[in-house]
Amino acid sequence: MVSSFFKIRDYPEIDNKTHLPILNQSPSDGSNNSTVTPFIPIWGQVTSTIDWCEENYVQSTFIAEFCNTLSNMSYIVVSIILYYRLNYKLNILETRFKLTMGGLLLVGLGSAMFHMSLRYDCQLLDELPMIYITCIPCYSVLCEPLCYYKKKISKKINKNNTDDDNEEDGLDEERQLLLPFGRDNKPLTISKEFENSVIISLSLLSLIITFSYIFYITDPIFHEICYGILNIIIVYISTKLTVLYIHDPKVKRNLIKSSFVGICLFLFGFVLWGLDRQYCGSLIHIRREYLKLPLGNVLELHAYWHLFTGIGLYYILTYLIFLRINLHNKVKGDVYYNTNYEMEWLFFGTIPVLTKSDN
Repeated sequence: MVSSFFKIRDYPEIDNKTHLPILNQSPSDGSNNSTVTPFIPIWGQVTSTIDWCEENYVQSTFIAEFCNTLSNMSYIVVSIILYYRLNYKLNILETRFKLTMGGLLLVGLGSAMFHMSLRYDCQLLDELPMIYITCIPCYSVLCEPLCYYKKKISKKINKNNTDDDNEEDGLDEERQLLLPFGRDNKPLTISKEFENSVIISLSLLSLIITFSYIFYITDPIFHEICYGILNIIIVYISTKLTVLYIHDPKVKRNLIKSSFVGICLFLFGFVLWGLDRQYCGSLIHIRREYLKLPLGNVLELHAYWHLFTGIGLYYILTYLIFLRINLHNKVKGDVYYNTNYEMEWLFFGTIPVLTKSDN
């Protein structure tokens, strides 16, 4: 079966009405007259609001979109690798990141089910969890105390500067508050009320998006815009925190590199997804007329969106976890350690991993 998959062969003929393969069956009497049998999808008729450029059931009678389904393994593999290494090997994974990685695993499974069946209920299992898990790192950056201490400091400094005698005291207070552990070596914190308000707001936002997407705005563009806005918030705030409050040149360089690579992978995958939409007809023509199966799989561009965003999430999650450790020297909830952690780059400086420092 494996050897037959790699055999160069034509794509099956497609019914123009159903957009499904045409099954030709040879008669049992040995004559040359073949009969056309309608293809009945194992998952039922397509009910999703999106049907991607990959032709349905041309490589498997069980999987509607073969490449788009298998490429979701990137999310599953990345979530397992990060969880195992950071939780079991280093024991530095906070609950927020555990939930993020668990959600990433569910997104991979939901997306695979969607592309395998092209059912609307499975489509929701793919798209809505993308919103839910993105809200978790969004909550994380919105609740970083340093995002708000600067405003309080500025007001206090301006007030102190009205009195020349207190000017130096004001500057000392500013320097103390900007230390990793805050004033008098106490951790920087935000109020529990504010943290709860962020959680409630993001939860309500998720419910509103869910309700709107299911009952009113069923256009997938709505989902994509909401997902994009949440990611922009995460990138903007985390970049601001990195630039303003990470002073170690090596740490800052590693953080920026990891974030930059992750964002570039996301954007590259998004461009390929756009090309898949824009030039679908041309891609199908090239696959059928020139590449054949299985070589035509290299032009299933939406599958690259899964691959590149899955890999990109590895870089971005590594970045967010390392950023948080350096902002707080904080791991495992409210427990503070003196142990330092480093970001190393393996495989010729291409893959970041977090390790314990020998210092």
